[in-house]
Amino acid sequence: MVGGQRGVALMIVLLAIVILAAAVSEFSFNTRVNLRMTRNVQNEVKAYFHARSGIMVALFSLQAKELVDKMIGLYAGLLGGVNTQSIEIWRAIKPLCDSFSSSKLSLYGIDLVDLEGVQGMGVDAGESFTCDVDVEDGKINLNQVKTPQDKQTLYIELRGLFMQQFHSELFNENERLVDEVIANIIDWADADENRSQFENGMFVEGLGGGGEKAAPDGARYKTKNAFYDTVDEVRLVEGVTEGIYCLLKDRVTVYNTEKLNVNSADLETVKGLVCSHMVDGGLLVCNPQLRAQGIPTPIDEVGYLFEICRNIKNQLFTPPFSSAQAFTSFFAKLSAYTGTQLPLDAASLQQKVGTRGRVWRVTATGRAGPIERTLTAVVDTSTARIVYWRE
Repeated sequence: MVGGQRGVALMIVLLAIVILAAAVSEFSFNTRVNLRMTRNVQNEVKAYFHARSGIMVALFSLQAKELVDKMIGLYAGLLGGVNTQSIEIWRAIKPLCDSFSSSKLSLYGIDLVDLEGVQGMGVDAGESFTCDVDVEDGKINLNQVKTPQDKQTLYIELRGLFMQQFHSELFNENERLVDEVIANIIDWADADENRSQFENGMFVEGLGGGGEKAAPDGARYKTKNAFYDTVDEVRLVEGVTEGIYCLLKDRVTVYNTEKLNVNSADLETVKGLVCSHMVDGGLLVCNPQLRAQGIPTPIDEVGYLFEICRNIKNQLFTPPFSSAQAFTSFFAKLSAYTGTQLPLDAASLQQKVGTRGRVWRVTATGRAGPIERTLTAVVDTSTARIVYWRE
């Protein structure tokens, strides 16, 4: 009897040990999970504020141009006395941002200053932040529709870009389709109810209300008759297919830019704009039939050389062109080099382009451990306002 009682007691003890082991194991697991969650939340906060730091460094640099001119000019002077007034500060923001993250300032591939240990410079091991700056003025402004002259300029810019793809499946050599899509894009943003029309390449305001169209694929969206709020909104415009949207999305903007900045504009946009200002309509050097046959057009060859020269200047943080006149003069020089004459209407083109920016898109990414956070801000330096913020 006594032996049997001892066996029962042993079973009870073993069962208690198993239950306690399971409870301890569950408690330990929950504790580890909570610790990892806490660490991830901590890293999330760190990554967010590192990204904020990148945004602030970039915005400060854009607003405090004179101060950054002196900083960059000091080190550029060590490399040959580069004129600080010829430096595009925004192109130097990325290495400047990297220096605040890593405590080391490098320019032109050369380590200049090691600021490790200086208060306010550098972040903890395993953490970092980066920032990139892009100028919105290098994109076509979809909200440039206030006056007939504005609409004409927008038409020329969009048509030049679209005609680069004239023989593709986007337009299938249908010139009328090109003009209709552009008219629909303009009519979505302008304030009136009149149908925009183009005759012989010139803008003509249609008469009578209710003439606008506004729906893709028969969905019949009502025309907004107000400025675009986002680039994605162009998808609602009649005739804008996914292919056309993909052509536009990285080449257009909705912010308060001025003339198209040819120092940062996309190459296809520049080629289209140049072709639109040929005296012969671009028949000689911009013939899209050649491109459709897989043969590079003269403007493609000129554009290739143009991009090489522009990239060299960009690598030196210097503006490729100091003025609109310098931009048009460049093509005259290229004509002499390539032997291909460009019948360019330089005077008209100079009125459409610029070489400076005032609206900037800043994208910053902060990292802490495995966590990344990306913030985007668009700042209008003419008003010192942040006009867009996304976390």
